Amino acid sequence: MPTYGKNWTDRGVIAADYILAMANIGSGIAIFGTHDEHIFRSVNYGSTWVDLGDITEAGIYSMAYLGNGIVIAGDALKHVFRSTNYGLNWSDLGEIASGAIYSMASLGGGITVLGDIAKHVYRSINYGANWTDLGVVSSGYGNCMAYLGGGVTILGDSSFHIYRSVDYGAIWSDLGTFGFVPIYSMAYLGNNTAIFGTDEHIWRSTNSGLNWADLGAITTGRIWAMAHLNKGTVVVGDEWGHIFRSIDYGATWKDLGVIATLDIFSMAYLDKGVTILGDYNGHVFRSTMKGPLPIHFR
Repeated sequence: MPTYGKNWTDRGVIAADYILAMANIGSGIAIFGTHDEHIFRSVNYGSTWVDLGDITEAGIYSMAYLGNGIVIAGDALKHVFRSTNYGLNWSDLGEIASGAIYSMASLGGGITVLGDIAKHVYRSINYGANWTDLGVVSSGYGNCMAYLGGGVTILGDSSFHIYRSVDYGAIWSDLGTFGFVPIYSMAYLGNNTAIFGTDEHIWRSTNSGLNWADLGAITTGRIWAMAHLNKGTVVVGDEWGHIFRSIDYGATWKDLGVIATLDIFSMAYLDKGVTILGDYNGHVFRSTMKGPLPIHFR
């Protein structure tokens, strides 16, 4: 029986504000961004963290690792920040979006998309160095994105819609509304299976986001964050600090209880059985398989 994401340890208060976004950069390196504009970095699979300081001038809502040591972050003032050395140093690319940047996704090969609260989608084909405005794509805030492989990308918005692209984010189709509450989080689980979270409910697709089934009320609160860990094992976090876990590609779920101190806003899987999450009160929680993990530096 897999144990990914089953047991969690509180690493304590790491940040002074909400931890809103996380990204795995590989080789044990991880970063997260906070509501009070800081970026933190770990080089030992989330065991300890270094505050890189006040990077932006507004909350950091989204992050994505693009490969080749390049990572980007989006803030509430429409700016994109970019690092080319595994999150150690950052450059402000300026005001890229039309509103706060709530979502980002790397589609491979240097292609990246982001969604903002002004309903626009922006696309980069050179590892986030330059961006093209695709115009108004969604009917509400572009809350979350996920890449499903093979050029297929999905976007969930605050107006209950799912949008889908099959050409690496160049053109988008509206699949319609799903439920009557905003879509807050989504993840790809492999095997053409994806999930998204709303208020209490999880929806699931087994055909690369084309059709969706409502699995019903899994939690009693908003599902802010989720992460695919390994071979169909996935965890989601809600506004009450609960973690729910599935080991069958999201088909069924078990409540692991209250893990965090309050809202779980972000999650990331760091490889080698290690998963991290960030909550409302600046805590980082960490789940491991067993035994110590190697530390890699860049």
